[in-house]
Amino acid sequence: MFPLFTLAQTTGGGTPCSCPPAADRPVVIVTDNSGQGTGTVTWSCDYIYVLQEYVFVNPGDTLTIEPGAIIKGAPGQGFSETIFSVGNITEQTITYTTYPASLVISRGAVLIADGTPDCAITFTYEADPLDGSIGVDIKGEWGGLIICGAGATNTLYYDMTGFPSQSLGLGTGTDLAEGVIDPTGAFRHVYGGNTDPTGSSGILRYASFRHGSTSLGYHQNLSTNESNNGDETNLLQLCAVGSGTQIDHIEVVSSADDGLQIMGGSVELKYIAAGFNAEDGVEFDHGWGGKIQYLFIITDSSEVVGDNLGISNALDIEGDDWEQSNVDISFMPYTNPTIINATFIGPKSQSGLRLHNGGATRMSNNIFVGFGQGIDFEDYDPCDAWELFLFDEYALINNHFWDCGDSTSVYDMILYDGNLGYGPSAIAGDFVANNNIAIDPMFDYSLAIDPLTGMVNDPVFLEPGNGVVPALEFISPDPWFDQAMYFGAFEPGGENWLTCWSYLEQVGLFTVGDSVGVVSVPGCIYNSACNFNIDATIDDGTCIFDGCSGCTDSTACNYDSVAIISDCTCFYPAAGYDCMGVCIQDTDMDGVCDGDEISGCQDIDACDFSSSATDPGACDYSCNGCTYDAATNFDVTATLDDGTCIFPIASLCPEDINNDGYVTTVDLLDLLSAYGMICTP
Repeated sequence: MFPLFTLAQTTGGGTPCSCPPAADRPVVIVTDNSGQGTGTVTWSCDYIYVLQEYVFVNPGDTLTIEPGAIIKGAPGQGFSETIFSVGNITEQTITYTTYPASLVISRGAVLIADGTPDCAITFTYEADPLDGSIGVDIKGEWGGLIICGAGATNTLYYDMTGFPSQSLGLGTGTDLAEGVIDPTGAFRHVYGGNTDPTGSSGILRYASFRHGSTSLGYHQNLSTNESNNGDETNLLQLCAVGSGTQIDHIEVVSSADDGLQIMGGSVELKYIAAGFNAEDGVEFDHGWGGKIQYLFIITDSSEVVGDNLGISNALDIEGDDWEQSNVDISFMPYTNPTIINATFIGPKSQSGLRLHNGGATRMSNNIFVGFGQGIDFEDYDPCDAWELFLFDEYALINNHFWDCGDSTSVYDMILYDGNLGYGPSAIAGDFVANNNIAIDPMFDYSLAIDPLTGMVNDPVFLEPGNGVVPALEFISPDPWFDQAMYFGAFEPGGENWLTCWSYLEQVGLFTVGDSVGVVSVPGCIYNSACNFNIDATIDDGTCIFDGCSGCTDSTACNYDSVAIISDCTCFYPAAGYDCMGVCIQDTDMDGVCDGDEISGCQDIDACDFSSSATDPGACDYSCNGCTYDAATNFDVTATLDDGTCIFPIASLCPEDINNDGYVTTVDLLDLLSAYGMICTP
């Protein structure tokens, strides 16, 4: 079973990860500094950083965001809207005197935002008190995070211009991140080019994005099937980001447009959650062909703020975000990500997956529940999902569908949406042949949101309970994927990877067991808090973390007799010592505990001298002797000289050549007889 609530960060009353409570943190105002951007800098959890405008991390710079940090975005100022129509074309343009704040990581810049499970990084809007009072109904209050990389895209032109972009071959196109304006005119939001497809834009882990996405307008053509393209920021946009970038454990919640949008590149992601976003939970386009595992999307039926169409899907996959029915086979690489172990939950007003405008996918071992249509498979554009099906760029294998449409019919699970008479039967036949079936996952996916608070008052339970596991033939051999032997994003009997750190948990989305009839109970839900309420189901921001925690083990050196909650800070004396570092038993009073004494030879002149010996022991002198070979008593076996060497005594008369004790003519003749001899070797 999932643990309902465990040790978690809360940015309201305090943080178990040693960061100050949000209310106690000074505010740091962040601007783009007249185009100089952030520079290379570190943002810590000691402050709240409030973005005032589009703030860029310029090429060559690195922004490090430490675990537990809070980044807020200011709303726009000086809103102005212009709408004009010509024939079937309607254009909306929105401007501001100061645009809603977003953080933009330029191509060539690096973001290191490496949060932890108990110390996540929070991105939210400026007025969020972070006290548990803000519900999922608050959207569009700031922009989002945009990361621009140098990977491949299939774009042929800059959006809304006629300027060719893909001039150096397929995949080399560049584009400008939507919803962003660079006031310097330096196009610091350009992405693509395919100059560094495996490059890294940094690390993004354990980060929560909330209440964002703003619109700069839309383009609507009523004469085409694809009738609208908005120019919006999304909570998290990954634009041509390279596969060297590390992204996992991310949630995007309450966006006024898409929660997560990936535009080209080859970035790979794990443990991604998108909840209650107004348009698409997640959107993939511009040729993203990466990988994603453990994807959870839960949607609502809110009106779309950015496009004003009211059309939304859990997952939208398309070839070109411009949506002008202009995608053809030249838009390569195709948008064709591999998706394994996803859980999609939605209302009857939406589709679980929309494939259109040149988008396809390879999916397996996923669960779709609660949608009006499981998959909307479109065939209108010159290169649509149908063409990619024919090109073998599409593979829907071994997925489970339940409560899609009004029945368990295959046409409720997947709908061919096009003009070919044999299209429906062809797509349905492929669907059935690849083991996609209607089966009850046997978990509680019913959902209700309190209209007054925006909190979840009928939580969900996401562990599949039908006991069905994928056959080995449906487990990907790709070593990047975990070999998960279950369907959906959550392992039966495993731990819910969204607990302990996510906003989705804070608003009461998850429960243990059947949640039908459960009444929402506000209170402190964190069991590390002094006032933890075991009956609470929704955090009300009242948690208190200071004053009652400490070391609760009476055998520890820092035992706190008034502490009622352990803060895991207990420390203990080393064996044989007390808490003051004094030996408990030292018989010879040498300062070394009896248990640590080492017996050995302490004579430095002995063969077996031991520098670590603390107690005297027997010594071995067998290696001692005369070690000088000029001595008369030189000992070839000796290794340590003992000072006993004996050397020959020189004559008292050096002139006594023949050493007979006298200096005579004989000595002189001996010397003369040697005259002229060469003495060198």
